[in-house]
Amino acid sequence: MDKNSTNELTIVRLSIIDRIKNFFKKLFSKKEKVENVEVQENKKENTFINNVKIQADDEEKRLLKLQALIADDIVTEEELPEEDVKALHRLYDRQILQLKKEIDDYRERILKLRMNISE
Repeated sequence: MDKNSTNELTIVRLSIIDRIKNFFKKLFSKKEKVENVEVQENKKENTFINNVKIQADDEEKRLLKLQALIADDIVTEEELPEEDVKALHRLYDRQILQLKKEIDDYRERILKLRMNISE
């Protein structure tokens, strides 16, 4: 047979050090690939969430800023016009309802977990 033929296979004997090097190269290269895939998936999720999320209107943003100013004692309720006070009360009511809903959801989840544990 011709030694230049591409059909021939040569046996390569690797030393222990070469085997260890190859092992670690394979180990770390897989880990980097997995991390890259996770980062790409997170970017995809973030862009999807940002595209789907309903943006708050300017009025609600303004009310949230007012709420923060009141919480920091920079502005008092007496200094605000009557319309802003009423709008803030409606905002507080919506936030309270949202918190109550979240609490009820947590209660249901806890009850389901208790039922699963007791069975």
